[in-house]
Amino acid sequence: MKIRLLTIPLVAAIGATFSFWMGCGSSSLPDIEENDSAYDRGRGHLRQGNEEEALDEFLSVTRRIVQSPQSHIEVGRLLMKLDNRRDPVSAIYHYRRFLQLSPDSKEAATVEQLIVTAEREIIRKLPGEPYVEHLEALRLREENSRLKRELADMRVRLGLPLDTADALLPLSTDPRPSSPPAGPSALEILPEPSIARTHIIQQGDSLYAISRKFYGDSAHIDLIYNANRDVLINKRSLKIGQKLRIPPRPAP
Repeated sequence: MKIRLLTIPLVAAIGATFSFWMGCGSSSLPDIEENDSAYDRGRGHLRQGNEEEALDEFLSVTRRIVQSPQSHIEVGRLLMKLDNRRDPVSAIYHYRRFLQLSPDSKEAATVEQLIVTAEREIIRKLPGEPYVEHLEALRLREENSRLKRELADMRVRLGLPLDTADALLPLSTDPRPSSPPAGPSALEILPEPSIARTHIIQQGDSLYAISRKFYGDSAHIDLIYNANRDVLINKRSLKIGQKLRIPPRPAP
């Protein structure tokens, strides 16, 4: 009987202690980024032109809140803009954190370009001539990416698939003056653009990336999503191995 009477208060004490710690833990959890007071102060400082104060506020957000993509991108931009606090290495870190937290953001392509710009600044400050070759390689990589995007956009406009190695029809080199064709034009005999294509979801895919692949830009995610509402719960619910229908590009 005495053992039972001692056990009851002990259990009650343990329960009270557990509730206390649970209460403390839940109240100390960080809020979402947009509701954080430091984030609000940072936005206010930006509106007032106080960029150094804004940088400090956004940095405090990134240290306390894991899901803080907007604060990371603001820190990166400010670290590349403020002369007395310029730090391209740290800026690259914050840009990459933004891409990790918001891979499907419309700003993703811009942030990737900002990373390249910061990398080039780092390389310029390194001693020695060999880095000039690396700068040239970066420039050629950017140029290559631009040409690929332009080629992909051209193929989409002509109704050609983007995932084949077929070359575009070469221009005629016949020196004789051209005359109106008697039969159907070259564009009329191209594959019918209304035929829908398919895409198998792979690691790292997003609707923005798929749109860029098939249409040459990321402005057609809604078109892809609406064509696959029977398999997609929302625009982020992509699963590896899933088969999506790629509708034809709408007429301009």
